[in-house]
This record gives sequence, C-alpha cells and structure tokens, in this order.
Amino acid sequence: MDPGITLEYKDFRTQETVSMAQSLFDPIEDIGELPPEKPKRNWKKILMIAAVIVLAIGLGVGGYFGYYAAFPKKLTERAVPMNQEKLLVELKSARDSIDSQTRDIYGRIQQFNDKMTRIGRKPVSFSQVFLQGLTAEEQQALDDLVRNEKDPSYRGILGQVVEDMKKIRDLQNKVTQLESLLPGDGLEAKPGDTHVKLAVQYLEKEKGVPESRAKELVARLNMMETNLEKGMKVYFYYDPAKDFFGTWVTQGAAQHSPLALVRAKEMRLIQEKDAAVAKATTLSDEKAQLEEVRDQLQKEIADLETRKAGLESTVSQLELDKTKAEESARITGEKLAEHQNSLWYDADLAERLKARGVLKTVNKVENIGEVKFANNIDLSKTKSITLRPSQFGIDHIRDVRIVPNYLKEGRDIGVRFVEDGTVEVNVLNEAALRGQKVLFVVER
Repeated sequence: MDPGITLEYKDFRTQETVSMAQSLFDPIEDIGELPPEKPKRNWKKILMIAAVIVLAIGLGVGGYFGYYAAFPKKLTERAVPMNQEKLLVELKSARDSIDSQTRDIYGRIQQFNDKMTRIGRKPVSFSQVFLQGLTAEEQQALDDLVRNEKDPSYRGILGQVVEDMKKIRDLQNKVTQLESLLPGDGLEAKPGDTHVKLAVQYLEKEKGVPESRAKELVARLNMMETNLEKGMKVYFYYDPAKDFFGTWVTQGAAQHSPLALVRAKEMRLIQEKDAAVAKATTLSDEKAQLEEVRDQLQKEIADLETRKAGLESTVSQLELDKTKAEESARITGEKLAEHQNSLWYDADLAERLKARGVLKTVNKVENIGEVKFANNIDLSKTKSITLRPSQFGIDHIRDVRIVPNYLKEGRDIGVRFVEDGTVEVNVLNEAALRGQKVLFVVER
C-alpha cells in the first residue's frame, strides 16, 4: 500500500498539528471516523485582556509625559539638539516662560499692593522678591522700573538696556565734543610770567576775547598770586558758547609744585603772623607805659586848651598875615619873573653916562658902573627898543655903541637906522640878553 501524503499546519495560537487530509487515492473505508469538533474560542476574555494591556501602556506613556510636563527638565539636562533651529525653539520657549512668570509675579504684587493700600498697610516692593544677590543700587533700579510702570520682564529690561545704550552713545558724543574743548599740552611758563598775565594773553590772542572782557573773566578765578617758576605748565579751558573760562597750573619741569609755592607763601605769612603776635605782646607792654604817659598828657592837654583859646585868635591874625604874604609873594614872583625875563638898559651920550657914573673906562675898556637901570623891556612881550634924537637933545644920531662889548652887533643885538632919524634896536639872542644890563652909547 502506497504510503499516503500527509499535510500538516501549525496553529500558532494553540500550537497543535492536525492532519489535514489523506491521499485522494486512499479508499473511503480507510478514512475512518472524522475528528471531533473543536470548542469555540472566548473572544470577550481576550479583548478585555488586550484592553487592560493597552490602558496600562497608555497610562505609563501619559504619566511619563505628564510628569515631565509638570516637572520639566532643565535646559542643560535635556538632550543637546542637533541643529540651530531646535535650539532657538527651546530658548524662545524658555524666554517666553520667564517673561510670563515675571509678568505674573508683577501682577500678583500689584494685586497685593492695591489691597494693602486700600486697608492702609505697607505695600511690598518688587525688589523684595529678588532680594537675594541684588545690590542696593540694583534693587533701587528694579523698584524704579516698576514704579514707572515699565515692563520688568526679560523683553522689557532688554528694551530698557537698548534705550540706556542710546543714552550712553549720546553722552559719549557729548564727551567727545567736550574733549575737543579740553586744553592740549599746556603752556610752559618762563621767568617773570604770572598766572594772570598768561591767562589774559591766552584769551586775547588764542580766543579773540576783548581785553576788558578777558580781564573780567580772569578776575572771577582763584589764580596763583606768586610768580610762576620756570618750567611750570599752565592749562586753559574756554567755552565760547557758555562764555566759561577755567585755568590751572601744574609743576611740569619746574623744581617746585604750585602747591609748594603757595605753602611757602603761607609759611611766610605764618612767620609774619608770629612776629606780629610777638610785636603785639611788646606793644601791650608799651601800651601800659603809654597809658601812664596818656594820663600825664591829659593833664597837659587841659593846660593846652587854655592856651589854645589864646592861640586861636593869634591863628586868625596869622591867616590874615599869610594871605597878605601870599599876595606879596605872588607880586614879588611876578616881578622876579619880569626881572629875569627883562633886558635892563640905559642910553645917552658918552659924556653924560660917564658923568652919572654909569659908563666907566678902565685901561681903555668900557664897563658898566654899579648903578640901577630904570629902563627895561620884558622880552616875553617885546624885543625892540626905539632911540630918538630928541631923547638926547641932539639933531641926529650918528652911531650907537653897545656896552659891554662882548655883546656883538648883528649876533646878539641888531641896530637899524631909520630914515626919520630914529634907531631901532632889536634883540637877536634872547638867552644872552635875558636879565642883562646893556648901555647904548649914542654918538652925534
């Protein structure tokens, strides 16, 4: 009998092998009885078990994500993202979380402070929440931000930082402008220079300030009163917009500093003060002695008062005499001036002059005698004398000699004969004839 072909299959759910069929060529009687029918499966129980498993898995996964949602890991504890976009998403989420929490804190503080204000209690400051690690200045800055109703969040503070940076840039620009007005290397002092002198020269020559205004600006400052030492540096600052002027002195290459010079002057003043105090002590002793003298003098004053009354009448008389004397002196002065500026002269025939003793001849030299001349001319008013023949009782004047003979005609005195017979004598050398006596000897 040929063996039959057997087909087997494995039920993976029940792990049983079943003979499916015998060979088609087997006789029917050899098949025998059919296997018994399998019982029906309980699918309800299987579904319940599957549901329980799925529920457990869901609760586990949900619990895992719920835990990390409630208690998220720190950024540094999370897996490092592989690209920049994921990192920026994480950081933006963290920043938004910070801003949200900060606004919540600020809102809560506002609610609390509003309530405290209504019931009359002390409100809380925003900086008290962040007291740890903040300096007093940082606390004050944070409170000012909240008091001015500015956003204390990260974004708000960043905006404030940007605004402050703009202010800083503006201030830096102003500082740059001011630095351009600052003095340069300064001016080195020379021997004999003074602080005031150099300051006035700087304003006039460098800045074109008028002299009067320059002196006015310098007079407002506390300047060094001592002479500057050679090598000292003097610096100047002038802002024409504000009409502001400043100056100072440094030691530079000098041997002494400006402060040393000022202190030296102060030491001299202290020494002078000590000397003055010592002198005051001496004067105090002298004062006691002088007080004794004073008492004695007061007694003498009483006596002098009596004499004073008598002297006052004498003074009145003396003042009157003084007035007369002054008038007399004035007249005398005028006469003296006239005398000094006058030319004294006499003119006559030779025999008459000799007879009067006016003309003398010694060793054939003619001289003037010791007599006073009544005639004179004031050289400041006139410089000519006219001689007429009728003055001398003659008809014609032939010649005129000049005595003393060291006065030369044509150099010191000019003599001109006029057609009418008169003679005009003119003074040519006023300096030689001022205050001199001259004789004009007339010849007929």
